[in-house]
Amino acid sequence: MKKNILYFALLTLAAISFASCSKESDTDPVTPSDEVLTPIRISATYEGSATTRVAYTEDGSDITATWQTGDQLYVCYKGNVNTLSLTSGAGTATATFEGTIQGTPNNNSVLICYVRDVNNTSAINFNDNGDYTYAAGPFLLQDGTLAGAAKCNVYSGITTYGTGENIFCSFSVNTSMLKFLVYAPKGVNAGDAATLTYKTDGTELAKASFTVGTNGENTIYMTVPAGQYTGEQTVTYESGTTDESMTLSASKATFTAGTTYSRSLIYSYADLSMVDCAGNARETGKAWTANSYMVHTAGDYKLPLVYGNAIKDGETNAAAYTGVSGQLEKFLRHDGNAITAPWIKDNGITVASADLLWQDAEGLVTAVGIHGDYLTLTVGKDAAEQEGNAVIAAKDGSGTIVWSWHIWVTKETFATLTTIATGEHNYKVTPVNLGWVATGGDGKQGYNTFYQWGRKDAFIPGVEQTNASPNTNHTVYDIENGTVTGFTYTASTEATIADNIQNPTTHYYNSNEGPCNTMYYNMWDAQNTASNNVTTATVKTVYDPSPAGFCVPTSNLWYFMGNGNSRIMSTWDGTNKGATWSNDVVANSITGEALWFPASGCRDGRSGALYTVTVGSSGYYWSASPYNGDTGRCLSFVSSSWYWYGSYRADGVPVRAVAEE
Repeated sequence: MKKNILYFALLTLAAISFASCSKESDTDPVTPSDEVLTPIRISATYEGSATTRVAYTEDGSDITATWQTGDQLYVCYKGNVNTLSLTSGAGTATATFEGTIQGTPNNNSVLICYVRDVNNTSAINFNDNGDYTYAAGPFLLQDGTLAGAAKCNVYSGITTYGTGENIFCSFSVNTSMLKFLVYAPKGVNAGDAATLTYKTDGTELAKASFTVGTNGENTIYMTVPAGQYTGEQTVTYESGTTDESMTLSASKATFTAGTTYSRSLIYSYADLSMVDCAGNARETGKAWTANSYMVHTAGDYKLPLVYGNAIKDGETNAAAYTGVSGQLEKFLRHDGNAITAPWIKDNGITVASADLLWQDAEGLVTAVGIHGDYLTLTVGKDAAEQEGNAVIAAKDGSGTIVWSWHIWVTKETFATLTTIATGEHNYKVTPVNLGWVATGGDGKQGYNTFYQWGRKDAFIPGVEQTNASPNTNHTVYDIENGTVTGFTYTASTEATIADNIQNPTTHYYNSNEGPCNTMYYNMWDAQNTASNNVTTATVKTVYDPSPAGFCVPTSNLWYFMGNGNSRIMSTWDGTNKGATWSNDVVANSITGEALWFPASGCRDGRSGALYTVTVGSSGYYWSASPYNGDTGRCLSFVSSSWYWYGSYRADGVPVRAVAEE
């Protein structure tokens, strides 16, 4: 930005003259006694648009503002402090200050500084001897004002030639502003005194004291000297007995003079994007986002308001929302426009509220909210006490859903994966279906969520995989534990991708047998243009329903496991209603790798209902690959055989994820 230079023009009354800081007087000055109070007038101007009260924009533009009524200046000389008050020019970049200075200096230095407020805050500090030091400003104070100081030589006395000459004092901006949107830790109340401290590698760079606002929310302004800092960047929140720290970054941070940087800080909420599927902190210390998050213990959590997996290992993952020519080239958001950045806010969308759409156990999720750039939620039960699923959504100011996420409270950690080598590709397969809730049979009995092909949305489960009640939906609840539908069905020829996103509980059926009116091949595999036996690794998209680090597999896995089209079943379990897959296609024994698949059935795309004849007798598992425009490739089995199968995209089918590559 431009340097912001403060010009102080000190003008005399009729018989008193001042000279420039670099200009010598033509006559010997006459020094009045120290008891004489000589009135002076100061005209204070910042060059360009920079003035005194801070205004800013979020894209990092220059810090700008205007002088305000009540602003005061200090003039300091020989330990004395003289206050000058604004008399004209409020609301402009130029203002006049008037007052008196005790003991008019003659060829001595005076210090002129801004700001003096009701707390006597200024850019200067005095020691016990009355000597002062000053900050080479300007800098920003916690109240959002710009402060600074400049030392100038002043010549005074009776002159022989009349009018006064200007003194020019200048200093430049060499700081950056940090804007923190802070949500206080639990237990801190509105009205409590609090302090925010910013440190880099243990060295304090900025500190702000404030009173906690309504709902624990505060906007805090601090500044740090411009430059580059390395090491761990941390912020500490202190209020009463509360002392919580948050690491902003473990790498270098660069601050440019005059630039504003914004941060949201939410304390006492564990960041789900910073842990793996087992709940352990990621080794890199960087975020991975997803449409599904696995939670294992009761507590307070947050997840970034980011589209699916658009952030990977802390970096923008543009491949997740960038497609390929001839297919979906730009992945779409809720309003039908292209996703252009990972964060929802950076797409020009303001998230105003959060909502729990359904949960399949009472008291599973007890609170949701929006805090800055995050959706927050409270999980009320440990997975050891109650496993279950929930879908939560972020909404704009009109109440329209802009994105939604699946919360899976589970004992499963995905720590053990089974490698299936197809001869063309190696897949590391997870041990259970997405959204699986075990109810018995040593974990083999239970239920799972369902998915329409190409959509990210988890649909409510049926009861466990038993043909005793094959078409019964699981009871689902709202946040108050009242029962809700959590599921609707719409037959439509016009439903779009945007409609799918806005309505994550609506099971759509279009005339093309899909959930939307398009037939792209790359909804779950961003670069895919092929059908049938796709042997490459999945390029995971923002519509993939899997947790971070996992994805829907390409169809080559199911092609191999179905033996092209018909692998003989050897291990059907009539008690637990499912089958163990192994590489042995003829014998009644299991050889090699083995995986359990429950016969959860599927939802009929033409009604949304659980397909009666499949629950407890058949299994279906989506791949990321299409069979053709209206059909997706999947694995299927019945009590006698495994198949490489095609199912209408509108059908609701379980997902068995694999490790992302």
